[in-house]
Amino acid sequence: MTHVNPTASKRMLGYYRCASTGAFSTLIIFALCWVGAALALPLAFSHNFVSLFTLQPAGSMNALLIGGVFAFLAGGITGVIIAHCYNLAGRWFGD
Repeated sequence: MTHVNPTASKRMLGYYRCASTGAFSTLIIFALCWVGAALALPLAFSHNFVSLFTLQPAGSMNALLIGGVFAFLAGGITGVIIAHCYNLAGRWFGD
């Protein structure tokens, strides 16, 4: 029989909340990096972050639209993975 902590459900992360947090925060970071790339600021990380989500030129409107969608989706998926791992760890370790 597996030990289940009776208070673990009180400390579980919600999947929808983590997904929406991840999606919107990644989208906001993407948009800020796109602005840096569009203004041609000498910040290499902004161009690199934009290029994680699109193959379009970093400061273009296509990059903002296409990359924004993929950044939103990737952030949401990452949020679900984090919530799932946190909830599993709570069950396994009883914290």
